[in-house]
Amino acid sequence: MSRTVSGAEARPTVLLTGASGVVGRSLLREPDGPRFVVATHSTPVPEAGDARSVRLDMTAERFGLCEDSYAALVAEVDVVIHSAGLTEWGLPAEDYRPINIEGTRRVAEFAERADATVHFISTAFVAALADTAPVPLGPDNVCRNYISSKREAERVLRDSGVRHTVFRPTNLIGDSTTGWTSQGQIVQLMSDWLSRGRAPFVPAHPGIRMDFVPQDLLSKAVLRAIELGDDAGEFWVTYGPEAMDLESCLRVLAEHAAGRGRSLKPPPVVNADELAPDAIENTAPRTRSYLSVLRDVSEVTRCSGGVLPTSMPELRERYGIPQVDDTTAYSKSLEYAAEHLG
Repeated sequence: MSRTVSGAEARPTVLLTGASGVVGRSLLREPDGPRFVVATHSTPVPEAGDARSVRLDMTAERFGLCEDSYAALVAEVDVVIHSAGLTEWGLPAEDYRPINIEGTRRVAEFAERADATVHFISTAFVAALADTAPVPLGPDNVCRNYISSKREAERVLRDSGVRHTVFRPTNLIGDSTTGWTSQGQIVQLMSDWLSRGRAPFVPAHPGIRMDFVPQDLLSKAVLRAIELGDDAGEFWVTYGPEAMDLESCLRVLAEHAAGRGRSLKPPPVVNADELAPDAIENTAPRTRSYLSVLRDVSEVTRCSGGVLPTSMPELRERYGIPQVDDTTAYSKSLEYAAEHLG
């Protein structure tokens, strides 16, 4: 059974891994959160405030701590939010293993000893590797090794027997109200490139959805799960069938470009399965890289059924997640990135 506290001591103490990342810093910005112990490696976390910070090596036995320090941390922590991980796409499989897989194993060992619940931040892209996927994901897809590492990390948690939830967000964008984000990610980079008219065409599979979720919706869901004491469940933090289609996405980009004094004619959309073999290869290096990513992410969505699985109705009902229009949130995210992220 999990530890219980009451009265003035009702707030649990939460060990937050990956505190300096996009998800970690978003979690720390949420008001009225739990007591955080902020796990860091080397990067300062501006949002940590008065929260206690502890330097941990997530890949090492006892997180690299001596036995006494590890035991003290075990005694202090009630819950773990595990958001640490390597999220860059396109790396060799072995690069993901230390932090994404073995790091999760260390978290499970800690949680077992601490009798703590783990809330794990995975990815909605694992749907592309499900046995029920309508078509197999290509072996050279830029996302494949990353997705495989997250799927394996989920298996590590399941096999460990520790109490845990899994949150599977799609690509995250900025805060739903302000557009704020701690750093630019692939959505912001690709969107800026597209809004500048650099894409000669957009390779995509027919019918796919452009599923981007504001980061604060994920943060609110995880913190609400902790508040309610939930210690089981799998939640797809996506818009699913509500997500904008590609044409809507391109329209938002054109409006954003106009707001920055640029005229953008949306590029033609080309069926990714019908591309000429050299259509991407014969472009300039950056264009080739970005078009390849667009094609591969589209393939991930197609292999997930064209529309990502979603738990959004449940998250709204059980956790009180606000209903946010994705096109409006996307537009705010683009504006923030243009003004603050260069």
